[in-house]
Amino acid sequence: MPSKARSLLELTRLHWFPVGCDFMFWPFAWGSLAASYHVALPMREVVTNTLFYALLGTLVHSAGCVINDMLDREFDRKVERSKNRPIASGAVTMLEASVLLIVLVAAIFYMFSTAGSTALLLGLVGLPACGGTYPLMKRWMYWPSLYLGFAASWAVPFTWVAITGEFDWGMILNVGVASCCWTCLYDTIYACQDKKDDEKAGVKSMAVRLGDGIRPALSVFDATFFACLLWAGYLNGQHLPFYVMSVIAPFLLCLWHIWSFDHNDPRDSWKKFTAGRHGAALVCAGLVVDHYCNLVSLAI
Repeated sequence: MPSKARSLLELTRLHWFPVGCDFMFWPFAWGSLAASYHVALPMREVVTNTLFYALLGTLVHSAGCVINDMLDREFDRKVERSKNRPIASGAVTMLEASVLLIVLVAAIFYMFSTAGSTALLLGLVGLPACGGTYPLMKRWMYWPSLYLGFAASWAVPFTWVAITGEFDWGMILNVGVASCCWTCLYDTIYACQDKKDDEKAGVKSMAVRLGDGIRPALSVFDATFFACLLWAGYLNGQHLPFYVMSVIAPFLLCLWHIWSFDHNDPRDSWKKFTAGRHGAALVCAGLVVDHYCNLVSLAI
């Protein structure tokens, strides 16, 4: 692959695929699968929608990475792990990054336009307001991971409205808060890789702010994730497969990650961050299994 093409690929983080991309996919998947169960959508449409949101999540993640690196290029040069990123190292110019960003955003908005007028409006408002401002939070607050969780969770109302055609605030808020907590929790684990460099560079992060109190704090987020998904299951009329696979199993797995990882070891922080996808995938698996069982029972 030519060096310029390789640099642009690295700018979007697609060379890590699916790491990172799946991180943005989970809120889309949880919202769409919960909504699909709610309206008893045929499995073929569930698969089609899931693939659609996998592509959309990948594009959103790639665009977010480009924006992040454009805004953080000076910070990145001061951090060991990020100093060789394409913009920080000079391999990609700001003009080239801007053109790539325009292409990605155009593709995202095209996909928004296929999801219905209300979902389109949510996308048009939510993506710039939430995703586009996340990198700036590292300058203003010690809780950028929480803001990222909020930003990623706009996918929940987007998918719910796109599939059901209505707002169910009980479901949207509970699945959205669960998604927010999950994203915040694992992004904080991810941020532990850069604690020392972030302190020197003046970058604010939850990993820096929480210090040795990180485990109890993250446990609160895990407990909130558990409670919100539990209540969402009740509101949505879910059954046993959901509660076992989508609620209890991910909660316990996440709790083990929190209390077993070494937050002062960058390599272990990366390992636990990437392992977070297993719990998120369990949430999806439980929703799919419960959906299938529900469709079978309705057909009898």
